[in-house]
Amino acid sequence: MTTHLFVRSCYTLLDSTIRIPELVSTAKKYGYQSVALTDHHVMHGVARFLHECKKEGIHPIVGLEVDVFYHEQKVPFLLLAKNNKGYANLMKLSSLLCDGREYATLEEFLTYSEHNFLIVYGEGGYFDAELISEDRTGITQKLALMKSELPTFDIAISYEETSLWRSKNAVLKALSKAQGIQTVALNKIYYLAQKDYETLKVLSAIKQGTTLRDKNVTPITGRYFLSIPEMEKIYDADDLRRTDEIASECHCDGDLEKTGIPVYPLKDGITAEEYLPQLCLAGLKKRLNGDLKPAYVERLKHELQVIHKMGFEDYFLIVYDFIRYGRQKGIYIGPGRGSAAGSLVAYCLGITMVDPLQYNLLFERFLNAERVSMPDIDTDIPDIHRQEIIDYVYQKYGEQHIANIITFDTLAARAVLRDVGKAMDISKREIDMIVGLIPQTPKITLEKAYEQKEKLRVLLNASPQLMEYFNMSKRIEGLPKNKSIHAAGIVMSGKPIEDVIPTIQMAEGMKTTQFVGNYLEERGLIKMDFLGLKNLTTIDEIVQMIHKHNPDFHILSIPLNDAKTYRLFAQADTIGVFQFESDGMRNLLRKMKPNCFEDIIAALALFRPGPKDQINTYLEGRKNPASVVYPSKELEPILKETYGVTIYQEQVMLMAQIAAKFSLVKADILRKAISKKNEEELAGLRQEYVLGCKDNGYSDETASLLFDLAEKFAGYGFNKSHAVAYGLVAYQLAYLKANYPLEFYTSILNSVIGDSTKSAIYITECRRKHISIEAPDVNRSTDIYYHNGKSIILPLSIIKDVGTLAARTILDERDKNGRFGDYFDFVARVVLRKMNRTQLERLISAGALDEFDLGRTTMLNTLDDAIKYAKLVQVPFGAQLSIDPQLVSKPIVVRMKDSQEELSENEKAALGFNLGEQPIVHLRQKLGITYPPLAELNSNRGLYRGFAYIQSVRQIRTRKGDLMCFLKLTDETGESDMAVMPNLYSQYSQYLVKGVYIQFYAKIQDEASFLANQIEIVRQK
Repeated sequence: MTTHLFVRSCYTLLDSTIRIPELVSTAKKYGYQSVALTDHHVMHGVARFLHECKKEGIHPIVGLEVDVFYHEQKVPFLLLAKNNKGYANLMKLSSLLCDGREYATLEEFLTYSEHNFLIVYGEGGYFDAELISEDRTGITQKLALMKSELPTFDIAISYEETSLWRSKNAVLKALSKAQGIQTVALNKIYYLAQKDYETLKVLSAIKQGTTLRDKNVTPITGRYFLSIPEMEKIYDADDLRRTDEIASECHCDGDLEKTGIPVYPLKDGITAEEYLPQLCLAGLKKRLNGDLKPAYVERLKHELQVIHKMGFEDYFLIVYDFIRYGRQKGIYIGPGRGSAAGSLVAYCLGITMVDPLQYNLLFERFLNAERVSMPDIDTDIPDIHRQEIIDYVYQKYGEQHIANIITFDTLAARAVLRDVGKAMDISKREIDMIVGLIPQTPKITLEKAYEQKEKLRVLLNASPQLMEYFNMSKRIEGLPKNKSIHAAGIVMSGKPIEDVIPTIQMAEGMKTTQFVGNYLEERGLIKMDFLGLKNLTTIDEIVQMIHKHNPDFHILSIPLNDAKTYRLFAQADTIGVFQFESDGMRNLLRKMKPNCFEDIIAALALFRPGPKDQINTYLEGRKNPASVVYPSKELEPILKETYGVTIYQEQVMLMAQIAAKFSLVKADILRKAISKKNEEELAGLRQEYVLGCKDNGYSDETASLLFDLAEKFAGYGFNKSHAVAYGLVAYQLAYLKANYPLEFYTSILNSVIGDSTKSAIYITECRRKHISIEAPDVNRSTDIYYHNGKSIILPLSIIKDVGTLAARTILDERDKNGRFGDYFDFVARVVLRKMNRTQLERLISAGALDEFDLGRTTMLNTLDDAIKYAKLVQVPFGAQLSIDPQLVSKPIVVRMKDSQEELSENEKAALGFNLGEQPIVHLRQKLGITYPPLAELNSNRGLYRGFAYIQSVRQIRTRKGDLMCFLKLTDETGESDMAVMPNLYSQYSQYLVKGVYIQFYAKIQDEASFLANQIEIVRQK
């Protein structure tokens, strides 16, 4: 027998094709009892490796390849953990090497190599040059030096497949034996099968940013996972036997002592167990204005008992502390998220702003004493303040106890095609063609794309080269390419984190875990999610604007029965309102016409993939409550608020409690089993459920029916706690939109700077609501939207080719040298600051120079003269240039008449939308056309009527030689492409030219294109 002691996985990024599950299954298939994982410097794959080995019954060997600065050169060594102490040392060494280091010092290496086997390479090691030249004296001297300076080690005998290397290794074995140093067979493995060599070559080319033609892309052959017979054929028996001896002495299962929740710092000797109840009681008194209702007191007592039993007092205090810090700093913290909104303790501490008793929310959905897992309180924060809260936690608990969470960017379907195509010298045109045929479905794979797309199959089957490229991409698809940091989560640890898991330094400050998220909780680490939401930033900004004229306004004190707000929901006027913007949701609102907060919650829960089928049933029941049939009289109170439709997970739990006499703890276990589709557990729970129902007086048939209902709805029912919390955020935004529209639109427009389509939608809404929008202005605008109490002023930064940097150049000039006096003054001053002609054209077209009262056409036509003038008035001023306007006279201006169509077209090109009234708006009103604008059509699917202006026409011939065309259509809100097929184009080709207005009936193909069915010419050019 033998054991592979060196295996590099795909977590040594782009240096191996080996995925962890495939490594372990291959070892098992070949009859190996043990296998090692030995990545270079990193331990990202170790946690999964240990899991997979346990699952497959393979003995795991955890190792690490380490570069050490040894006698003035970087030398690689291999360490294999003898036990968990050795594993802990490997974690420390890996963490050190992943802190921006190329190598460890000898002292560091010696410290952390304890409790590990040390293997010294022959090939590729300290005496590689001497081995290649068979310098016996040099090898002997270096072996003696290493023997005197290093702990006991074995010499690796590797790469035995050629007679040349067999002779060199014979020399190495003899010299090692002479000094009493053992040798061991070491086949370095980078891929599993011989054929994967070509795959590794492509990976190497991707890593180096080159192609397979590059002579530097030459991984060494023979690095595959040899079978036992293959190993026995090329290695000496004693060297193979030594691999098994080492393997048999490696007993590392990674089961180190777990960490736990950090201790919340308290003064005066008080414990968390004492402090939390005191804090909660004080919070409850404040929430209830001193009226301690028995139901609240009992619920609080129950929750505190469960929290104490599970030992989570410190967790709640930690969350309470950083949320309190944020609120004290004036940061708007979300009212809650997920099942935590069902906790009265969280409400008393100010962690959430949701009263769980008022909305009949269940603590057991959040924390279940029989389902041992960490609490999960996610915190929503304005995205601009997220880091501020994390920094506070980091400073309070220290760098040894906080870390970011690593994630890996993998080579997904479309990305892998581009990377592999470049490496294999596939033309950009062919890459684009194939990538364009991959559906943009989330988590699409190349295999699924091949099955789904006939065009893709035809293209690949017609070209052996492209099929080879596609198959290579499939082999590489899913491999990690880059490391990144989890967008929301951090972990906390009571112990120093590097005593628990290896870390890596990926950003300044906080370290990052080397293990991905799903392997952290089993080590006792606590995950905290800080989610930066733009919607909360919007609310925060709006509130700050309101405070300028109403300092007493408080968003958490707004009434939940505001008529204006419910009118807005009933009219589906919810563009810009969190969770309520989509067309489908707005259609639901129109039918539902919400009139209370419970309706908002229900809408959120209903508009999900599962419950959507129940929308009509819900609406019918809402229209005629007397027609609703409930499963039983006892269950009516639970289902009455949703008209007999089960849309909340909490309803399933309460039904189990009432009908089957389940405790809420047991009911939550049922809910979890249903969501996980655990058939074995469900069979037992069904039996308990039916028996409980029968004991409660239900028939066998009704009992089975009730369980079937629970099984059907619990799988996709929505978490009511989450719906209430997010319903509050949505209501707050709707309230602000209904009552403070100027502030609302100013902030919402700032949130979509750079997105001209969304900007056009919001600006169109402003016009419809008679909210004044003013063009960018070089003397008034800044680099963001702002309002002056009457109008919203557009920023300079949204103008195409101007952007933030040039906008700030203009602002800086204005701040330093005052307002711009006229057109020529402006051009002279900004040309001095290196602004170019294109930027000036865009500023004119956007209306940013309108106040100079020359007309945009005039300014565009005199721009060359203005730039010449700007250069003529420049004079040296020390080492720089200045302006002397007295040097020459300003150019004579000949005013020209503006064309409204041309102005409109240029304005749209500059802003991405039209601000001023356009001819199409007047024509639409004159003809009484009420079709939805293009911006709204783009987000729908199906057949629609539209009205638009032809901006351009592109004519082509089909394969049959027939003429067709593509029209670029535009209106006051946006633009789209429309294909006109030959049969229709032949009828209208003479009329379909730039400048013509048309009505059309078309099928929407995707987010920005139509296929014309009918066309009517409204006004010819």
